[in-house]
Amino acid sequence: MDYTLIILAGGQGKRVGGADKGLVELDDKPLIAHLLDHVAPSPTRIVISANRNQATYRHWADQVVSDERDGFQGPMAGLEAALNASQGLCLCLPCDLVQAPTSLPGDLLKKAGPEHICVAQDPIRRQPLCLALHAEHWRDSLHTYLDSGGRSAYGWLDQVSVHPVAVASPLQNLNHKEI
Repeated sequence: MDYTLIILAGGQGKRVGGADKGLVELDDKPLIAHLLDHVAPSPTRIVISANRNQATYRHWADQVVSDERDGFQGPMAGLEAALNASQGLCLCLPCDLVQAPTSLPGDLLKKAGPEHICVAQDPIRRQPLCLALHAEHWRDSLHTYLDSGGRSAYGWLDQVSVHPVAVASPLQNLNHKEI
């Protein structure tokens, strides 16, 4: 399958003591490496959104982008920069996603269409940073949302056509210092 994997790794890491979450180690390996080990089908291209440690992230990516907006404005600003560097079908995942079902990437990608964004829906809630979309179709919408002061992934997704993709078990992100 021809698609670009977008990994969001550009945050300030406030919940992990300011650490760069994608580079935090779990079992002697950075979280981003764990994520990449479990993504199937394999992406054609990898774009990582990172506002720090770009040289380190280049080890895993075809391209590393930083936010085009000043001041760490959240994951949607990272997605905006990554979409501007991408074409066609894209799968977006956060760098701290651990133990995602192996079927998640394929399920999101198979159901994605230009007219809607596929978003993972686990038994607890919508997972707004686990999504598949066509870059060209959604760039302007996201840009307009951010220009109007929007920052929330939930807020943007509430304004666009979303197709939920069921995930059997809750997705787990590492959002604390003690991993």
